Amino acid sequence: MATMTTIKDMAKVLQVSPSTISRALSDSPEISSKTKERVREMAKTLGYVPNHYARSLKSKTTKTIGVVVPNVIDDFFAKVLHGIEKEASKYGFTVLITFSNDSKKSEYKNLLTLINHSVDGILISFSKEIQKSGDYGNMLKIMGYGIPIVMFDRIHKGLPFDSVTIDDFAGSYRATKHLYNSGCQRIAFLSPISNTSVGRSRKEGYLSALKRKENNSLPSFCIEFGSYEKFKELFSNVLKTHRLDGILAADELSAIYSLNTLQQMGYKVPKEISVIGFTNGPMAQSANPALSVVSQHAERVGAKSFQVLKNRLTNSRAKTKNIVIASELLLRNSTRAMYFEE
Repeated sequence: MATMTTIKDMAKVLQVSPSTISRALSDSPEISSKTKERVREMAKTLGYVPNHYARSLKSKTTKTIGVVVPNVIDDFFAKVLHGIEKEASKYGFTVLITFSNDSKKSEYKNLLTLINHSVDGILISFSKEIQKSGDYGNMLKIMGYGIPIVMFDRIHKGLPFDSVTIDDFAGSYRATKHLYNSGCQRIAFLSPISNTSVGRSRKEGYLSALKRKENNSLPSFCIEFGSYEKFKELFSNVLKTHRLDGILAADELSAIYSLNTLQQMGYKVPKEISVIGFTNGPMAQSANPALSVVSQHAERVGAKSFQVLKNRLTNSRAKTKNIVIASELLLRNSTRAMYFEE
């Protein structure tokens, strides 16, 4: 494992004294602007973190953990954070929460900030940007600090970290199967998260469920989009072209958008088109009709993520754990009842 970058390391690369590096980082007037800029660029390149964290290594624990989430707009992440905080408080831990806003740059900046605040460990759900690019170089730099990291929800299997996820594939498979067992023959998959690990798993579950029997597969319609600005126009055109009778949305918001668009266009839900989304949030529960969903048990994901991190803090050499939490299909009024099973 890589070691933490020090002032001496940067001094050696830049061929100046450690005191020059230290004074440049402190913005001393004794150091020229040009040298300060060189030092800052080198610090950024090498992932240097001030000694704030290094000093903290002398104590066994700070009883503080850091969390990096894409956002709290999604009810799922809000509930995960509640589960983390609730479980952490049982053991006297303080939780520092940061948001990447799905930006790779912000994500890395937040990780360094948490390290600088002497956290004992970090929980992270990766940004859309890093999962789209597939470039986890910044995470390899963070590994060099030797801080325990647990991934949750959006993960990367190529990293040697513990992880906590739900069975996205199985949840999507089960939801798609319910749709065709209730009579749907032209089922579409809507996803604004196609570049994330969870988005890919849910799509795979959907596609797999459509392959019911040899030579008897149902057609697939994957509608992937990046923003909701032109969602209504996009979705309306698909409806007019393909005469859909079932919708599986990869998250709660796209399910609500599709439900509203369908009703605005005069479709009867679920008589003409059934809709299922992911995440059992307040929007799904209060929708009209109430939305059938794949519940991800978000608070349980949060609590389990903290438990895994806590165990890692006490046993750094333990075998890596990959926890998968079962999802649950909650049927409400946006879907018809099944009339046959396979």
